[in-house]
Amino acid sequence: MHAIGIFTYSGKPRGSDVHAACLAEALERKGAQVTLYALSKAGDGFYRPLSCALRLIPAEPAPAEVDALIRQRVAEFCTGIAALGVRHAICHAEDCLAANALVVAKSVLGAAAVVRTVHHVEQFESPYLMACQERSVASADLVLSVSQATSREVRAAYGREAPVISNGVDLTRFAESSPLSDQRVRAHLGVQPGEVMILSVGGVEARKNSLGALAAVREAFTQYPNLRWLIAGGASIWEHESYRTEFAREVAVLPEALRARIRVLGTIPEAELTALYQASDVLLCPSLQEGFGLCVLEAMAAKSAVVVPSGAPFDEYLDEGSASFVDPNSPADIARGLLSVLRDPARRAGLVAAGHARVQRFSWDLVAERHLARYESLLGRVSPVSSQLH
Repeated sequence: MHAIGIFTYSGKPRGSDVHAACLAEALERKGAQVTLYALSKAGDGFYRPLSCALRLIPAEPAPAEVDALIRQRVAEFCTGIAALGVRHAICHAEDCLAANALVVAKSVLGAAAVVRTVHHVEQFESPYLMACQERSVASADLVLSVSQATSREVRAAYGREAPVISNGVDLTRFAESSPLSDQRVRAHLGVQPGEVMILSVGGVEARKNSLGALAAVREAFTQYPNLRWLIAGGASIWEHESYRTEFAREVAVLPEALRARIRVLGTIPEAELTALYQASDVLLCPSLQEGFGLCVLEAMAAKSAVVVPSGAPFDEYLDEGSASFVDPNSPADIARGLLSVLRDPARRAGLVAAGHARVQRFSWDLVAERHLARYESLLGRVSPVSSQLH
């Protein structure tokens, strides 16, 4: 079995980092020799223990200017790759930053084949960042995507095929729960008996449509006051402070009765997030851009009903029986979809049952098997790109 290196820009629990960790561990369970590499800012460790090898690459404080930050992070990645003597048959980048580092460090990686997973194609304002993203796709020996929607984006933007290997979910992680533990979590968060607990994951940012979700919750509250809305997560390489400030300003002018029912929890440990999923009744995910929507799989595995945008990528793995679909550009329609779940316990129970049954098809072990097949095919038929990477 070949040695595999998985590379991710952060040790925080963002989507691509979670994907990197879960994929690395699943590949190891399948018999591969796997090492996960992650940048470590300010001496931070990885967000959770791993069952595979982990190598943290030091990263120093960086300038606020985005292009300078990315240049520094790529340079730090390259320094770490050289210092650690990285040698793998497959070097697999989970993001644009890590992929660019592998491109630059190609001379010290030997004959490694470079793989790039694209979670979604970003539209950066910076020409430099757009060039970095393009280079990360154009220079890889194999490009993968997490959904048909992302695969189409890659083909349209860069003319490359990006076969789909969807996200997975740790079914065991969400299987162990009890009414008593759920009650304790809800009580700790101030959720009263008879109230419906709504969860959003990913923090407060434009891509997650947090302002649209807030407007929808405000409207839903006028018709269904027994709700609580909790927002978890928010670790990001990008700065969302202005958007978060606007969100806080909008919350501040809400009626006190609703304002007291909204909590932004920030980034929390994985065990706490797991318990939060399990105690929640509804996941509210009206994102304006998602490559797949890992939090949706996690919520369904934890037996929560899900409210998601209509269309791609969610219609690739969900239907009307397993999700409440909404127009993410319309707070009124988000409120409608949310209220349809809040008001009707029977419908909510039906969505939970159908979603939980559907999510059983998305194990990380199956995801690992599909990656291994792609790796073997790549190593068997393609000579890694060399001089053209520079």
